[in-house]
Amino acid sequence: MPAAWALALLVCGLGAPAARGCLQCDPLVQNDLKELRSTLVPAHFPSVGLQERAQALLVGMQGPFFRDYAVNAFVGKLEVDRMEGIRAFIKNETQDLRATPLTELPLLEELVHFRERVTRELKKALRSYEMKACDHKLCRLLKEEVLDCLHCQKISSTCIKTKYCFVDGQPRITLKYKDSDSGSDMKFIGIAISVLVSVLVFLAILISAFTYRENRKLLLR
Repeated sequence: MPAAWALALLVCGLGAPAARGCLQCDPLVQNDLKELRSTLVPAHFPSVGLQERAQALLVGMQGPFFRDYAVNAFVGKLEVDRMEGIRAFIKNETQDLRATPLTELPLLEELVHFRERVTRELKKALRSYEMKACDHKLCRLLKEEVLDCLHCQKISSTCIKTKYCFVDGQPRITLKYKDSDSGSDMKFIGIAISVLVSVLVFLAILISAFTYRENRKLLLR
């Protein structure tokens, strides 16, 4: 009998796909989001405009939204067991939303809140791993594989250099501004316009003062 139970547990374990990447590449998460989208859109959104916004929001959640957040705000890696918790959280949330009586704008607002709640759960997991991997004493003890959100694969845990830790030190964030020549040009144009306006105002004051003085001379004659 114990052998039968062991075999059953093994079969169940094999039948449940293990997490192999972050939200945009986890098949169970993708399926839950897809079912949510097909249930709510367009049935709960008679208004075409709100329907398009809801569609875009849910498609984004299935696509690059969470990947970009993980890579841009953190180092883009999290522990496998934390992903299992996020997966269960999303399943419970999507089940509740599929049964909701809400429609139109109230439902769209609830979907926005849903995305925020998922983002908070993902943030906890990303931050948890980053704090460990950025601690050069603790990171040497990490042995478990982690999920790489950018490449959708499991990788070995490694220590992260201090300059790549947390938002302020990540070069991928600063590059958005570093290679933007158009931003520098716009700043220069703004300064030039401000100086020009100041000069024109000064000239207007001088002309007014000169005109007043001439008029006063005429009145005193």
